[in-house]
Amino acid sequence: MKTQPLLFVLLLTAMEGISQPKNAPEIKTGFEAMHHIRQLPLLFPSGAETKQPLAYDATGGNWDHHFLAAFTKYIDTLRQPDGSEIREYVIFDEYGPGCLFRQQMNAWFDRSGIPNGWLPVGELTQPRADANIRYYFDDEKEPRIDMHLKDFFGGKIAPFDGPLCFIDSLNLFAISYYPFPFQKRLKITMRPNSESFEQMDTKWYQYTHLIYPADYQITTCQVPQTPSKAVLDQWQKTGENPNDLTGAKWMQSKQEIKTNQTKTLFEIDKPGSIAGLRISLQPYTKETFYNTYIKMYWDGSKEAAVDLPLCYLFGGGAKDYASSSDKVFEKSLTTLLFGFDNQTGSFYSYFPMPFWKSAKIVLENKSGIDITNLVCDVTYIPASHLNYPADKTGYFFATRTTDADPDTTAYHNIAFEAQGRGHVAGIVFYSDKYDMDGDEFTYIDGSHNPQIHGSGTEDDHNQGWAGRAYQKPLWGGLFNGYNGAYRIYLNDCYIFNQNIRIAYEHSLTKKHFINGGNTDVVIFYYLSKNGSNLFLTDEVDVGNHFSESLHQYAIQNQTWKGHVVDSYDGYERNLDYATYSDDGKAFNGSSRFTVRIDPQNQGVRLRKRMNRRDNGVQSAAVYADGVLVKERPWHIVTPSLSTGKGDLDGWFDSDFNIPVQYTRGKPRITVEIKYIGSPKKEINEFYYWIYSYK
Repeated sequence: MKTQPLLFVLLLTAMEGISQPKNAPEIKTGFEAMHHIRQLPLLFPSGAETKQPLAYDATGGNWDHHFLAAFTKYIDTLRQPDGSEIREYVIFDEYGPGCLFRQQMNAWFDRSGIPNGWLPVGELTQPRADANIRYYFDDEKEPRIDMHLKDFFGGKIAPFDGPLCFIDSLNLFAISYYPFPFQKRLKITMRPNSESFEQMDTKWYQYTHLIYPADYQITTCQVPQTPSKAVLDQWQKTGENPNDLTGAKWMQSKQEIKTNQTKTLFEIDKPGSIAGLRISLQPYTKETFYNTYIKMYWDGSKEAAVDLPLCYLFGGGAKDYASSSDKVFEKSLTTLLFGFDNQTGSFYSYFPMPFWKSAKIVLENKSGIDITNLVCDVTYIPASHLNYPADKTGYFFATRTTDADPDTTAYHNIAFEAQGRGHVAGIVFYSDKYDMDGDEFTYIDGSHNPQIHGSGTEDDHNQGWAGRAYQKPLWGGLFNGYNGAYRIYLNDCYIFNQNIRIAYEHSLTKKHFINGGNTDVVIFYYLSKNGSNLFLTDEVDVGNHFSESLHQYAIQNQTWKGHVVDSYDGYERNLDYATYSDDGKAFNGSSRFTVRIDPQNQGVRLRKRMNRRDNGVQSAAVYADGVLVKERPWHIVTPSLSTGKGDLDGWFDSDFNIPVQYTRGKPRITVEIKYIGSPKKEINEFYYWIYSYK
């Protein structure tokens, strides 16, 4: 029996009509967010941010593992009942509402006492592993979690065990995706149980979390909490569709596609969403793997949202790297949301892909070989069963970026750039002759410093010490953490409102990689059809008399004023990448200024250029027209000490979001910044950018 063309089947389906929309998805957090894959296309509300405290060398070098200068943000001294004092080293301190979704730790490898400086495995028995890691929620005096580092990240003690938590078989790194929602505040500290802890070399971490708008309702987690069974089922059944398929329709098309021929695999002219795409083809050869192209179009757009070699949509890559392409083709990949199978010649993707008018998937055969049998299975959910709000949802995109030559001003590879409002949901990263010690630099919404700064490419892809060919639901690789790796940002999406640029630096660690190497990167992301929702409405240049007068700038208890020449985070090959000269002031009282905003705003973002040198923790209260923005202080926690390997890059841009209830309908507001505290007993300011959300 001959199978009906998919287009015919879909047209019949469209004629059935659509009932009253229901089941609109909502953004959730914690375990609920991890389970509800269908929320992935939803745009985050104005004021949501992605942040990543980590251990990194703020001098622009590669001394990311220096304990006091890179690992520790600041030190709490706690007085005990007997009058003695204990030092706790703070590595995470954030005001909510928010959720910590990802924790990566490298702390069990010590080369300080090894003659040749190298040891092939880590050791859970060394003193640093006995340090206690302590989690303080909502300003509580006692931590809700107080465990030895080796136990919390050891992967054997419930609820912090597999599959959400993982430790490398050689004890070189550990990963935890156990989520920690917090309403008011989360502070994480290390309490050493060894006098030599500060002197130990090679320990670093990355913690990725989301901060939500100040009025967002989140319940602080109760720990220990048993992980969600639904999440565990998804993680233990990778390769199966993890989406809620209520109301779904399954459709199949079988095609022959001759070389240089293009055919439509899927087309519909009614709203809905794709919740699963599976393709198998014969012959499954290196030529058809790399040179068959897939294109996806949403709502009649002439520009394809996806235009890639077929394998790239499903985790393949390295097409142009002779040393890797054969090996990639010969392997198989299984993740939570995409994969391919060399044995069956098949591919799958479970990214939710909503549309509101129409959708079309096209395949073009450029392989030079006739495809004799292609089977395409589409899981489609009509809008009657899953109604994505068009103004709050992004289209699915996948973009490939190859960059073989170092930027002459920064010596880095651009892995991705986009304009508008959206969020990054995943990365597939292949490289050739590339040094894994290159850091990730992700710039969001025009900030001069990267909001996401990495500590080595393999760390940024959830591994460490080069990594290995793990295949985990949200991270792993075909080879290691940098030659062929992936990471799915399921809940730790990179949120942007204007633009985003992801770059990886060319490290100087391996001198034989003269040009820094080549990268071949696919980014999966969601993008609003309405463009940007964040617009610059004013600027205040502190120290500039004309600007201060224009904005009625006033300051109380000024402690310093002057001129500073300094840099933002620099690249190893260009430490002065972003050097600026600016006038500024410091105070332990307050500053005040009046700025223009859009009367139609949906909230306001303040961005401040400050200097963190010797003063990395600066806290202030923010007032809008005399009313305290009471939900959270402006709490800046950033590295402030040199590692001794170079001068600290001191400039730092920090953002603060004022909720719309303080700014609604106003053409201007008077902002007051009141000092709360800092190690230097002052906070500083050099420049303000004022943005309005629309």
